[in-house]
Amino acid sequence: MKRILLICVATIVMCGTTFGWSIREHATVAAIAEKHLTPKAKELMKQYLGGRPMAYYASHADFYRKDMILDIGFDPEEGNRMVVFPHTFHVDKEFNPYRDVVKKGEKKPHGNMLYHIDRIAKNLSDNHATMNDSVRLVHLYIIIHSIGDLHCPMHMRFIDREPSLGTYKVYFGKGKKKKQIGYHGLWDYKMISTIHPWSYTDMAELFDIYTEKEIAKFCKGDLFDWGKDVAKTSYPMREYKEGDEIDEIEYRKKYQQVGEFLLRKAGYRLAKVLNEILK
Repeated sequence: MKRILLICVATIVMCGTTFGWSIREHATVAAIAEKHLTPKAKELMKQYLGGRPMAYYASHADFYRKDMILDIGFDPEEGNRMVVFPHTFHVDKEFNPYRDVVKKGEKKPHGNMLYHIDRIAKNLSDNHATMNDSVRLVHLYIIIHSIGDLHCPMHMRFIDREPSLGTYKVYFGKGKKKKQIGYHGLWDYKMISTIHPWSYTDMAELFDIYTEKEIAKFCKGDLFDWGKDVAKTSYPMREYKEGDEIDEIEYRKKYQQVGEFLLRKAGYRLAKVLNEILK
């Protein structure tokens, strides 16, 4: 079995400004997914996570980000290429996600979360029963976290909208309440968590409103289809530029329910991924 992940947990590292969702949103995604696991998947997850709920591990991939090193393959000119696990992916003009870690005609690797989620999911599917406990656990909490990141509006790079991760500041609110905030951070911790007084278990219960037939429709396709869906949904949000003033009420009218819908989809799709891995 090819080694695709090395982890050296030393200290908890909170790094960068490209987190996806807050801790509560990631826990909500995990809690929704847990409700839709098959009996077999639910039993195996309980065993593999040591009896802890999925939400317990939902943000570990953020906390330990710099300790997660991926092998993206051997290049005759560059040797082994190791990268920190990415939390973003690239899409083309038609919103189709790139399927590799190197763009055509280029040698320099770029972050492609979907590529690595796909590899890790396949590795888990083939080997979860025989994996070392700690290696399996790392694989699982990357899957749990990354499906959430996939559905965050700031976690895909559009080739025609730079800086495409929203790593710039805007003014959010009106009058005396107007505050300067990183646009990416607006979606990480301001957009949903701050408007709802609920716990993540409350959010999971209140957001999980669809029938099994509707859920099956949301879960059609694979990771790359879902990436295209999220990118297409998120593209209008990138019209805002450095220094723009955003009316909070109007912005929430346009995008609040969109964000909540993406959280729901993330939970349902995470359940599908785990059910397929642990069938």
